Amino acid sequence: MEMSGEGIHALCDDALAEILVRLPSESVLRCRAVCKSWRRITTGSSFLAAHAARRPVEMITLTQSWTVSAVPLSPDLDVADDGARRRYLCDPSLYGSDGAWTDWCRLLASLDGLLVLRQRAGLYIVCNPTTRQWTNLPVLARRPCSAAFPCGFYYHSPSGEYRLLCHAEEEEYTAAGCSSSRKDYYYTLSAGSTLPRRLARAPADRPIQMGYESPVAHRGILYWFCLHPEATRTGKMLAFGTDSETFRLMSRPPTGDTSSSATLLVLDGALCALATQDGELLDIWVLRDGGCGAAESWTLRHRVVMTPPPPPRCSPYGRDFLPSTAISAGGGAILVGGCTSSVVRLYDLKEKRVKEMQLHSTPTFLMFSESLVSHAFFQAPRCPELAPLKFPD
Repeated sequence: MEMSGEGIHALCDDALAEILVRLPSESVLRCRAVCKSWRRITTGSSFLAAHAARRPVEMITLTQSWTVSAVPLSPDLDVADDGARRRYLCDPSLYGSDGAWTDWCRLLASLDGLLVLRQRAGLYIVCNPTTRQWTNLPVLARRPCSAAFPCGFYYHSPSGEYRLLCHAEEEEYTAAGCSSSRKDYYYTLSAGSTLPRRLARAPADRPIQMGYESPVAHRGILYWFCLHPEATRTGKMLAFGTDSETFRLMSRPPTGDTSSSATLLVLDGALCALATQDGELLDIWVLRDGGCGAAESWTLRHRVVMTPPPPPRCSPYGRDFLPSTAISAGGGAILVGGCTSSVVRLYDLKEKRVKEMQLHSTPTFLMFSESLVSHAFFQAPRCPELAPLKFPD
């Protein structure tokens, strides 16, 4: 049916928005260049929220060349189409003045379409691969911060800022320039700010291995299960309120002798802990908030015998597949990672079945969803030391 007058331009803003919101992100970005009216519609807050809600939830993966990519999450995830469905987000490889590859930026976090990468200790990149914008967070200077361990990336509602929480070791120096003592502090690095902010004293225990595990975020709180400085000494989880920016310790779920191999995830709107027993039993504990100041408690929600049982797979520690991280794949399915980086298990809780797969790329268990929001902090001057990011053509 032909339209009279000016064609599609004769449509009202609401009708145009209903059409444009269904387009892929790349098409929306091109439509912004058509005219001022389309740009105004596609940059409005209601349009951006509606468009983001339509974007599929994906899991970030890393290719053999360390390129950051994404694979759609679904209950029918299949290794056969892993490569075909994967799309590239950015290339964090670092190159020297001669153009030769020298290193790569480690991926740390994903939130609201933003990625955080570590170029070196104290220097972190925040980028939006959809709009191809990137800049650095405030830099933690090597003096006094001799070491830095990123803990988690979050949105601070009172200020409207995106912040990276870091555990930093501060060296105190004598007049002669010699190190005299060391203290630990938590810092926050806010996107768009020029200087880091010291938040509070941190535990003096050295962070384990590479530092803190990637936290699980739920209802304005970041949770670390066991890879935090106080885990061994207290046997508790660590929680951080992202609005109040305060810490507290809380009880872990009673997962028995599998506690060292349990992992946290958000499932059906609740914080859960997942643990497997002998690779066949799947236990899911849910955190219950008693309310009115009552203590939080863990309740066993599911104990499922998976059929068929997954094939045995030994870890470097001589035990079966140890769940190290997990995310919801939607539709009552959970994607679980173990000791082998490219091997995952897909647990279907509805059908009570398990499928083991070896993906073509390394899963990160970080979730990603596109965002067309153009944040003002991307216009801030960059650190001269910051290496450029590459985006797909």
